[in-house]
Amino acid sequence: MEKRQRVQAIVIQDNKVFFGAGMVNEKEYRHFFIGGGVEKGETPEEAIVRELREETGCEGAIIFKFTNEYKENHHTFLVDIGNQTPLIGYDPEPEELAKEPHMRALQKLEFIPISEHNRFSSIDIEYFKILLKELNNRNYFPEWFEELKKLVEH
Repeated sequence: MEKRQRVQAIVIQDNKVFFGAGMVNEKEYRHFFIGGGVEKGETPEEAIVRELREETGCEGAIIFKFTNEYKENHHTFLVDIGNQTPLIGYDPEPEELAKEPHMRALQKLEFIPISEHNRFSSIDIEYFKILLKELNNRNYFPEWFEELKKLVEH
């Protein structure tokens, strides 16, 4: 059986990283990049735009897709949402979570300042390392590049 493909968006603006947050199991509340599963007949690019719209109400503009991934069957995108205001939408995927109201994968949206080093998980840092390599390879240096580089080197 083929493993389901997943997509996620890294959105950074005003030196802050955009995350969803919620219960991921009975005991663990954490933040995560907005994303979800690729539907049948859908490209990863279509999936990430749909997931952003469903979960945040934002129309995302893909800047680029990562050429290297941290996890198999994942497609990570750097996405711009411009000056839109994200509003919590819905996460229709985890059916088992719907049975238990305290277990909602998407409960909150938040921008975490890059300067708050202690708030990022080791997985977040791994994705940021890949992002920095992707940016260097593309010779693309957004205003938050140096701040993110400091975080990774911290």
